[in-house]
Amino acid sequence: MKQIFMTEHILKKEVVMTRRYRVALLMLGFILTAVSVGAEMQVELNKRQPLGKTPLDIAQSVSDGRLFVLLEGGMVQIFSADGQIQARFQADADVTTLEVSPDGQRLYLGNAKRNELQFVELSNVYDLPVNNSAIKGPVDAPVTVMVFDDFQCPYCARLVPMIEKVMETYPTQVRVVFKHFPLNMHKFARQAAIASIAARNQGKFWQLHDQLFANYNQLNEEKIRELAASVGLDMERFDKDIANPALQQEIAADLQLGTDSGVRGTPAVYINGAQLKDRSLAGFRKAIDAELK
Repeated sequence: MKQIFMTEHILKKEVVMTRRYRVALLMLGFILTAVSVGAEMQVELNKRQPLGKTPLDIAQSVSDGRLFVLLEGGMVQIFSADGQIQARFQADADVTTLEVSPDGQRLYLGNAKRNELQFVELSNVYDLPVNNSAIKGPVDAPVTVMVFDDFQCPYCARLVPMIEKVMETYPTQVRVVFKHFPLNMHKFARQAAIASIAARNQGKFWQLHDQLFANYNQLNEEKIRELAASVGLDMERFDKDIANPALQQEIAADLQLGTDSGVRGTPAVYINGAQLKDRSLAGFRKAIDAELK
């Protein structure tokens, strides 16, 4: 189950409302089904959704088909593509127009009375289970930083020292949870992920984690084994563990979780279930401090 958080930015400029065809007849649920018989079209009204107030504008995100409906009085309602209500929030009462970015993560609200354009950021908050994933920091910390990573990803390697700075800044308030998201473009990323789980089974995940990222651009089968031995793993047990299908299943579960939660590349960072877009130290601090209030 996901929730939606909104943050708002306001740009005070003159806004010319060019869309003169804004309609107030927006009845949510119209679906036009094209029928490929000559030039004919079959129109079917298959659902009515009460809105409670007069609709002023409607927009649809390209990425997931969600519908955003602006009602009289500034209420914005968000519906799934099949018409199920997902969230609502109150904007300024005199907002009259609405647009949505293609990815559905930003709304643009026009206020003709104030000559103002408002930018509203939408952030999905996902329920992200830890399960057996490796954890660094207090297990009961109030803030969870979950990272979806690929051991051959250069950007993931660059994130490692940033995560260390975050842990130093919040030693008792933050825990880091590692999730595997090996990309198909990286030949040895999955093998490295399997090795890291085998290391976790021996209590040395983070030691191998650090060595894998320190050598991300040199990884191959031999290098991964060399690094595993260098952190003091029992290699006989290591070889037995990496052959266990359960490790592949764990990686598959992490991949599915990431995909379902909007991960499209690595690294992807979530703070208590909300994806972090600004991965600078200031970005981490802003998101973490907001969770600690």
